[in-house]
Amino acid sequence: MAKLQSDNLTLEIKFNRFEEDWIAYEISFLWKNDIIVNDDILKKDRWWDKRRYGTFLANDYGKDSLIETIKAVLNTNKPEYWEPMEPDAKIAIYPESYFPFLKDHWVPVEETNEKIIQAEEKNDLNKYELFTIIAFIDTYNFKDSVSYSSEGISLHIIVTRKDLEKFVIDMETEYNELLTKKFKGE
Repeated sequence: MAKLQSDNLTLEIKFNRFEEDWIAYEISFLWKNDIIVNDDILKKDRWWDKRRYGTFLANDYGKDSLIETIKAVLNTNKPEYWEPMEPDAKIAIYPESYFPFLKDHWVPVEETNEKIIQAEEKNDLNKYELFTIIAFIDTYNFKDSVSYSSEGISLHIIVTRKDLEKFVIDMETEYNELLTKKFKGE
């Protein structure tokens, strides 16, 4: 499983299974390695029983597109979002944007090697880039919900480029292992 962590807050994504060309993701929100969401309010029937405690499910068809989305953001430094075939979740990635829906009131400043680097200078220094990730979960994941609503809960986390690069490598490794098992018939 791949984890994006900022201090005690973690977004965790695990490939659950690959069945009849459907890819199932488990998405978890954690605080100090504890699940944030009360499992009692989540669906618990049919395929929902195949998820881990306190995790949300999302489905994509044919192939994973989340890895490609993250790589595109890392390569272009332009915001993008992932929405699987079934809109159970959305994950949006915003480079150098701390709260992407509003104009910043503050100019971000970072202190490194006793030198202050202003926001304009940071564009040339990849190792200082930050990314805001917003993981949205549709209410369809909750018990008694009968359809998608485009409403739900979100986790907002800010990570470094290095952390996001490691996250996508971990996801790609896990995805390739899942494909290998699929083709071997395991």
